[in-house]
Amino acid sequence: MLNIDTLDLKRLRAFHLVARQGSLRLAAARLKQSIPAISGKIRKLESELGFALFERLPNRLVLTPSGERVLAEVDAIFARAEQAIANLSRGASEGRLAISVGSDHAWFFAPRIRDFLNRYPSIEVSLRVYKSADALVALDKDDIDVALGIFPHLPKRLVRESVIQTGLSLAYHPKNFPPHRKPGLADLAGQRLIVPPATTATRRMIDNKLGPTLKRASMLLEAPTCATAAAFVEAGVGSAIVHTLCIDHLRSSHVQAVELGPRAGVLEFGVVYRKGVSRTPHATELIEALAQKQRPARLSRS
Repeated sequence: MLNIDTLDLKRLRAFHLVARQGSLRLAAARLKQSIPAISGKIRKLESELGFALFERLPNRLVLTPSGERVLAEVDAIFARAEQAIANLSRGASEGRLAISVGSDHAWFFAPRIRDFLNRYPSIEVSLRVYKSADALVALDKDDIDVALGIFPHLPKRLVRESVIQTGLSLAYHPKNFPPHRKPGLADLAGQRLIVPPATTATRRMIDNKLGPTLKRASMLLEAPTCATAAAFVEAGVGSAIVHTLCIDHLRSSHVQAVELGPRAGVLEFGVVYRKGVSRTPHATELIEALAQKQRPARLSRS
């Protein structure tokens, strides 16, 4: 009688491969055994179970109804075994972390992520690029551990730690304005103005703080990223209002920028994670590194 102590996984595997590949020869080749050896394992398994798994027809094997039921159970066993092997193989990495970072501010967080990986090279880090709203959904579904970006409104189940505050800047092409003078909002009347999409926190602040300026523009063009806005400015399409953090590293001889000051509003970049969820030391260390909190290292460095 078959029981857990006498269960022979090699016999189950032989049955599984023959049933799935439909061939003793293919199963024997996969397991690097002879066809008689594979056939013998299946017969011993049938003897232990007390019923036939295959109907043996000329030149082929056909699963019996009992064999179909056993195959469904064995499928689940080996699927779980493969997952366990994969998990154990990843164990040597000392953990995995999934981070969401927006395209506009990836450059700002990249050095901090680099420093963290240099300190703990055995940790696997997965980087995702999500919009803010999508990042919050991913956090809620446990698809990511940490989200980086602008999140003015958070569900109560999430926590934000502030990293840096930034204001708004006017990005412009020097040829579009008189030399030796930085333009201001008043100079944008009648010009094409490039702004972030209406669904973003940056745009909502622009609408709230600089609504009259937008109304005086001859045309509003929405650019999905700061890099896109800078490319439009460089090509002479128009001037752009963007957050200062993203435009600072995109300045060039054709893309200049002037900060609009605190009256234009303040945006807060932060690290967001789930409240009340038990975090691994690695996740805690990463959050502290991203938020630039100076704490003694607690993890072994390998």
